[in-house]
Amino acid sequence: MRLRLSLIAAVSCLASAPLLAQQYRSEVRVLDEVPRDQAPADPEKLLQQAGSAYERALLLREMAGRAASNEQFDKAADYLGRAIEQNALSPQAQQAMQSDLSQLLVASGDPDAIIRGLEDRVRGNRDASPAQRAALGAAYVAKKRFRQALPLLEQAVRESPEPEENWLRALLAAQIELDRTRDAARTVDRLLVRNPREGDYWHQAVALHRKNGNHRDAQAALEVAARLGYVSSPEQRRQLVGLMAQIGAPYYAATQLEEWLETGAVNRSMQVLRERASYWLAAREADAAIRAIGDVLARSTDVGLLMQLGQLHMDQESYSQAAQAFERALQVRPGNGEALMALAVSRYQQADVDGALKAFQQAAQIEAHAALAGQWVDYLESGRAREQAMQARARRAERRGDAQTELERAVLGESMTLEERGESVAGTRGSGGLTPVGAEAGPSADGVIPPWTGGITPEQWPESYAEGDQLVDPFSTDTATATITADNMAQYARYLSDGHKALLQRYDSYRMPLYPTRRSVSYPERIYKATRENVDRARLIGSDSLSGAFLGFPFREPDSGVEAMWNHRVRYRGDSVMARSEQAVVQPNGDVERRLFQTERVYFRYANLEDPVDIDQQNILLYYLSWFARDPTGVDFLALGHETANAADQGRALWVLPERANRLFRIPPVGYDQPFPGSGGIYFVDMIDMYNGAFDRYNWRLIGKRQLIVPYNNFGLINGSVEQARLLQGKHPDPSAMRYERHRVWVIEATERPGKSHSFGKRIFYLDEDSWNVVLVENYDEEGNLWRFQEGHLVPLYNVQGANAMPVVTYNFPDGRYFINRMVGHTDPPQYNVPGISAGDYLPSRVKARYAR
Repeated sequence: MRLRLSLIAAVSCLASAPLLAQQYRSEVRVLDEVPRDQAPADPEKLLQQAGSAYERALLLREMAGRAASNEQFDKAADYLGRAIEQNALSPQAQQAMQSDLSQLLVASGDPDAIIRGLEDRVRGNRDASPAQRAALGAAYVAKKRFRQALPLLEQAVRESPEPEENWLRALLAAQIELDRTRDAARTVDRLLVRNPREGDYWHQAVALHRKNGNHRDAQAALEVAARLGYVSSPEQRRQLVGLMAQIGAPYYAATQLEEWLETGAVNRSMQVLRERASYWLAAREADAAIRAIGDVLARSTDVGLLMQLGQLHMDQESYSQAAQAFERALQVRPGNGEALMALAVSRYQQADVDGALKAFQQAAQIEAHAALAGQWVDYLESGRAREQAMQARARRAERRGDAQTELERAVLGESMTLEERGESVAGTRGSGGLTPVGAEAGPSADGVIPPWTGGITPEQWPESYAEGDQLVDPFSTDTATATITADNMAQYARYLSDGHKALLQRYDSYRMPLYPTRRSVSYPERIYKATRENVDRARLIGSDSLSGAFLGFPFREPDSGVEAMWNHRVRYRGDSVMARSEQAVVQPNGDVERRLFQTERVYFRYANLEDPVDIDQQNILLYYLSWFARDPTGVDFLALGHETANAADQGRALWVLPERANRLFRIPPVGYDQPFPGSGGIYFVDMIDMYNGAFDRYNWRLIGKRQLIVPYNNFGLINGSVEQARLLQGKHPDPSAMRYERHRVWVIEATERPGKSHSFGKRIFYLDEDSWNVVLVENYDEEGNLWRFQEGHLVPLYNVQGANAMPVVTYNFPDGRYFINRMVGHTDPPQYNVPGISAGDYLPSRVKARYAR
């Protein structure tokens, strides 16, 4: 080994140098007796006795050489690192030791040691060698930090005329994990040229070409692999389709396995039939998965597969067949809490309220399901449960008879004509044109709303704006220009929403501090460019089906309410985010109840600067993982979601992991007015992120724009400046901790469609023009009374150039309670663009393996 030889040579030179010098000043002496061998000096003691950094560096280098000769690479690396830290030898010697250290770290095989030893020397160092970059990149791959590994490995391979095979293997692993399948296909082709006798490379080539749609290349690779004997046995064929599924092509894995099963190339064993079912499940092909699971269940009874079969029927709204599957599961395993919960839901969907109640009551006796089942029991024992179940069943029957064109016509929007909108828009459109995202660039006529000058951009970040990941208030020196109270609200009435008017009229203690308007939101230049390009290509093919859009806001100048709401849905918030927040229900007397911690881990696929998805090729908007707990580190209830861009093709997929459960199970897509966990019934699922529901239950009308006083730029609520004990007061949060500004907003009215049903008969949404965030929502009951009011405190995330509402306060007017969530001020700051995150992290199997007990 070159490393070992060079270090041993250095040791030899060090050992011989004193002897050569001594011979010039020695004299011949006759000894009376042969001297005894002296014990070798302890190197550590010699280090302590060394009088200079030069001597210590030489000794440490000698010790490193001896350790390397004994293959003690960890110890050798430690000594050599300490020698380098002395910075006492010549530049040439220092450089040689750096090179030797890199090889020692690689030889150790410890990725943590490699990262510790090379990270500071390679990152940002243009002079780092390809070998060093490749070593660090491979270590990142071993630690599943693929995003950090990829650029290092790409550069190492690019700079080396003959990159080593293990570099290419590490690069391939990173590309596959980050779904860079086209790049991965080119890399595996290079590996095949380098080593055509490696069967795994042929398997990977087939799988990657299949996923990329290069069917001819895939077939050619498959034929060559077969001729070379790499796909000749049933076991090798199973390995090949397993690899296809692993890299994200489960559909092709399932279809190839189906073909081999039909021709007899693969035996119809139970294991193969199970694998086929798992591939169809991963491909989200419900009909094929139902048939495949049926083949397995015809041979053997399996509770897990019965549960999956039931969930598939639930997804297809075949609730009677779903109930049969869950009942079979309970026959095999009586008292199974998950089966009881699923059976209860399937019965409820059939309007069998009594049967559902019985199943929920049984599930409530099981500790892991007691809380959720208990909430269902309370609901089913209420007066409205039976009526709503009947209405839901009737709606399903009606929906199956609706023509798609009728649905699109009713839901996509009654957008107002330009003439109708003229009055609403009057006074808002300035002469300065539009910003890149479609806001009015100019100021308001009275100058209160200033012109947009680009928002806070990276070039304008003073160092004091950020301390680590915590955002510091750039407007901390602002003072309130006025305070709105019940006494003077008439003066500001034209700029107040009905929700804020209601709060002012209801509570003497409520007030609104008004601050100077700061148009602080900015987005990355690529979002601006894509938004302009989307003007000619984005369209809706159904209320919940977006096509043609890429990366940016789809509708810079929306023509309907649904188009404006899609801008909110897909807005840029970083490529990914990991956030922990708190939520609580506050009683009118100030008692804080139902306090929970929520952790969210989101991987955005549409608005993703690093790797934006083409939604017409891959039907996905984002992957979402969230869990709730009574303490910051626990996991009491977990939800996994895959949000799609085209619900007509495939709706959102959801899985849940109840408290103390040992498996994840699929549930029907929830939404609409189903209760949100821990909100005391104040918050519905479709109120998440101000609005998170389907658009099919309302007619959406784009009213136009108006100037409105809204919560904006309140950094104190997210950076810990405001104590929660002070914030969480009875009736409403502490007004002195609030900040309101006047901004232009889009106004959208959603009214319940005839024949459809939602607890809210009408909703008014207010979208900030600079960010497309929904900032206020007024929710009315069926009688037209203002029932709940959502207030999202908009903050520009200048560290990633995005915006979001944190916290969100939802006021429940009938009983005076409010629900507040997304409180991040006293938790770890949200982390954006999380290193190493990938779509594979959101596979149900991986989530189950990590979080199930």
